[in-house]
Amino acid sequence: MASVPYSNLLGGNARNVPYSDLLRGIFGLAVFIGFAWAISENHRAISYKAIAGGLAAQIIFALVLTRVPAVVTALGELAYGVDNLQRSAESGAIFVFGYLGGGEQPFIRTNPEASTFIFALQVIPAVLLVSALAALLWHWGVLRWIVRGAAWLFGRLFGVSGPVGVSTSACIFLGMIEAPLLVRPMLPKLSRGEFFIIMVDGLAVIAGSTMILLGAMLADKVPGAFTQLLTASLISTPMAITLARVIIPSEIVRNYERIPLESTYKSSLDAMTHGTINAVRIAAYVIALLIVFIGSINLLNVILGLIPTAGEPVTLTSIFGTLLAPVAWLMGVPMEDLRTVGALLGTKVTLNEVVAYAQLVDLPDGTLTERGTLIATYALCSFGNFGSVAILIGTLTAMAPEKKDEIVELGLKALLAAFLTTCMTGTIIGLISIIF
Repeated sequence: MASVPYSNLLGGNARNVPYSDLLRGIFGLAVFIGFAWAISENHRAISYKAIAGGLAAQIIFALVLTRVPAVVTALGELAYGVDNLQRSAESGAIFVFGYLGGGEQPFIRTNPEASTFIFALQVIPAVLLVSALAALLWHWGVLRWIVRGAAWLFGRLFGVSGPVGVSTSACIFLGMIEAPLLVRPMLPKLSRGEFFIIMVDGLAVIAGSTMILLGAMLADKVPGAFTQLLTASLISTPMAITLARVIIPSEIVRNYERIPLESTYKSSLDAMTHGTINAVRIAAYVIALLIVFIGSINLLNVILGLIPTAGEPVTLTSIFGTLLAPVAWLMGVPMEDLRTVGALLGTKVTLNEVVAYAQLVDLPDGTLTERGTLIATYALCSFGNFGSVAILIGTLTAMAPEKKDEIVELGLKALLAAFLTTCMTGTIIGLISIIF
């Protein structure tokens, strides 16, 4: 069901796209990599072969995931399965909350245009169900098998050590905090460069439960939303590793020793129970942040509105749009979308991805072009924001207190590398929509 619109959205028509957009995107890739090179700690130790390999891997991943019919169909089926998961979670929400959870309304609506969508009661239940199922699949060994296979693949493709391979491959399924926990005993032994890869990758992707959350939010705005978010995280991983190794080159010893991935749950019921409890914490975190951050944005806009201007009032969105419009220009975003995409990027970095996607959903129809929406969807897909950096530093410090000073020092560099990574992801997907 979702594979058709997913393909359609990625099917750009090069005849209708200015040639300059293509050139800007190619130039942007060079600028993003060049910036990472410029802030590198050791230019002589940079492997240019690794840079070329990482860029090639990201492009190949993107082409395979968006242009190979069998893969596109498989991702579409996966999205269809996710859609069934959401409906199943909705049935539980309806049982608990009735019509507030999405059930049939017991009254006649006098204002059909008014939205009946309630985020906390109609989206969050899917996060609870997915978290419980993920814990169950981990206990049964299915998810452990997938993570171990991906770790082996990353080790062969990118030359990363076993602990780094496990953490980076698990990030997409478990998240930036849970993934390093799998290799916690080995964290103190990792080099500075290996630690940096783990931090950058954690900030450059989003976890599966968050994909469910954001996919539900974007469903009416972006066709095949969940599939595209999954694709974005998958194709960001090679570049996250590559840019991390450019900024902090270090000798990484290949260690293909089998890393034990064990289940700490006593039974299947125990796994689902703990998975649900952990999801409740995530849900409370998301709801609280949305209330605080969206309220803060409105408050700041009221304050900024007091500044006298000749034209439209100054807003946080207009400020971000101006500051990051050059970044959107480098990504090959259509000229009419530069300020809007720049504002969304700014919101994502300073607040979080949930607020940024919420703003994308709230944009009036026609505000962004189809390709502008596509590039923004991919470029916003990460945990890369100041709040996540603080969370990442705190948890990694608790896991490896011996590395405390190093972790704190690497925090903002990791955020910058993650931002560059997702900018490249958005750029590449925009180029593919033009060329292929």
